[in-house]
Amino acid sequence: MIPRQMSAAALKAPESPLCLSERSLAFLAYWKEARGRSALPSPEDIRPSELTELLPYLRYMRWDGPERVVFRLWGTGLAELMKTDLTGLNVFDMLPERELETERVRLKNLHLVPCGFAQQRRVTDVSGVTRLFEFLTLPVSAGSDGQPRMIGPGSFVDAVPGERVELADDPKTVIHSFTYLDLGFGIPE
Repeated sequence: MIPRQMSAAALKAPESPLCLSERSLAFLAYWKEARGRSALPSPEDIRPSELTELLPYLRYMRWDGPERVVFRLWGTGLAELMKTDLTGLNVFDMLPERELETERVRLKNLHLVPCGFAQQRRVTDVSGVTRLFEFLTLPVSAGSDGQPRMIGPGSFVDAVPGERVELADDPKTVIHSFTYLDLGFGIPE
């Protein structure tokens, strides 16, 4: 269970080292440099011209009210890998009902703590092969509209051995693993 309210007492240090893909590690290094001495980078600190190799694999999201997180950018590399462009769509529309509340809390925690997270989701491609897709998600401060943002890359990291799913069974992604990332302020319990 993920807590809805965070307090200083609810923070703890990570228990195990995090293994991220090379793409996620490269973006994490960029994000840390972009934030400088601030807790979070501002939208203006994220400069696409500095991300030419990573930009095709980035997701940039914004809270659009309490129940919607909209993809403002779904990179062309992600669109090619996933065979769809999710720009403009609500993140929560792509999740199974049983994961919605947990994912809302996780995304809100990014700015409350602040922290990041890495998750792997099972994604089935058009041939019916299920693979693990890693998402690194990091907070970006609110823009001039007052809405907090999130950003991070996506990467296929591995096939799920022996698992095949027909696309008609469930077109939504399914969580495989999740880890909060301490950005210097702790992580939710």
